[in-house]
Amino acid sequence: MSEARPSTPQYSVNLDTDLSGVKLKRQQSYPNRSGSRLKHIVIRLRNLKARHSWQSLPLQIARHFFRITCIKIIGSGKAGKILSDFTELQPQRDIDALTFAILNKIKDGELGKLHAYAIYITGGIGDALICARMVRDLQKHIGNTLLFDIYCPSPEISESFFKNIPNFRQCINPYIFHNVKDCYIFSIIANQFATFVIEAIDYRSLLAYCPEVLNVFATAQQKRQKIERFIFNHPFLDGAFADIAVRTRHKRYNYLHEMLGLTYNGNELDIDIDSKIPLSFGLKPNTYITVHDGWDGNFKITTQRPTKAVPIEKWTQIISGLKQALPNLVIVQIGGPVGANLPGVNINLKKKLSFSESTSILAHSALHVDAETGLVHLATALGVKSVVMFGPTNVDWFGYPQNANIRPHQCGNCWWSTDTWMASCPLDLPIPACTNNINPDEVISAVVRLLKVSPTDTKPRVTA
Repeated sequence: MSEARPSTPQYSVNLDTDLSGVKLKRQQSYPNRSGSRLKHIVIRLRNLKARHSWQSLPLQIARHFFRITCIKIIGSGKAGKILSDFTELQPQRDIDALTFAILNKIKDGELGKLHAYAIYITGGIGDALICARMVRDLQKHIGNTLLFDIYCPSPEISESFFKNIPNFRQCINPYIFHNVKDCYIFSIIANQFATFVIEAIDYRSLLAYCPEVLNVFATAQQKRQKIERFIFNHPFLDGAFADIAVRTRHKRYNYLHEMLGLTYNGNELDIDIDSKIPLSFGLKPNTYITVHDGWDGNFKITTQRPTKAVPIEKWTQIISGLKQALPNLVIVQIGGPVGANLPGVNINLKKKLSFSESTSILAHSALHVDAETGLVHLATALGVKSVVMFGPTNVDWFGYPQNANIRPHQCGNCWWSTDTWMASCPLDLPIPACTNNINPDEVISAVVRLLKVSPTDTKPRVTA
């Protein structure tokens, strides 16, 4: 770890001052809540623009209006056939048969209010895991008296987070949610906030079957009064909200609980693990660490790597240093289709495993090393500590206290200061200063510290 490191690059901009100006301008450009239809359309377009390239934006708008037209004008049954064949506008996201079966029942008046509620998760894996803890504790709070369904972008992956919570039914494609929300006794939209869909609450049924939910609803309504502007403009003011929230020591992982007045019952979730998976690769528990280079693939970017990704050169130095410091540890790379194959790892399982198999590998690792991604939330839910390299996102908001959270040495915390923060540096730097100034020695030292071993220890393990 004594090799020379590249000198810190010099920038012609004042990073702190210029970024503060960008953030201030951002907040001033977003209004307080308004019922204006035009402003709702503007927010929707901004949301699409942040996730898709300008070239594909007209296609996304056309796809959205085509889906609405098919369902509302020609009927849900015919719409199902047309949409399933219309692959040019909706590649790999055909509306499933369940969606139109439910829509047909609604249309024919066969489906009334269920003694169940729905949670609509608008974010990725990390949001789903945080929401799973919220639902777990909500169910406990109301005595497991209601069934619940989850609507989320990756239902087949997220199901494993919820399946062991009492009265879980299923994870469903989110595109149907706004058509069926009225069928539930109540519905909650969960992202950085937890908000009830007020027009869909069945007060009579709640009073009869689960009156405690009304107390939860009253708490949520009281909490949201002070933050309505941020909820209305989600996700575009999420960064500004986090800056304010951390001043009073709020944390992302339990903020949904605070909004609903729930007791937080810990980070770990009951997730099914197959202990045979690591053994099939010759990996014994606590004899290896996992590394991950990736990001939310649902978040569309126009560049090869997003701003929050750690540069490959840094990864190369980190892996090389870990091998020198902990020669008896096996370094295993996990991950999906996005990201790079990291040079120097002992075993590369990237794109070779299902999500559940990767979960089993992660669950038996001694430690996880990553940028701020959904797998950090998964590791925490499995009881595995992480060394997390932060860049554009807020360390104090997203960091778990038991992890080693590596702060940027320059700049950082610029997420949602522009619509395209994920694709390009808000200060127009060719290489983001935050991730480019990560110190590999600091990461390696954090790994050794969390493992509680000396660099020459032959049996590195995480202590209980």
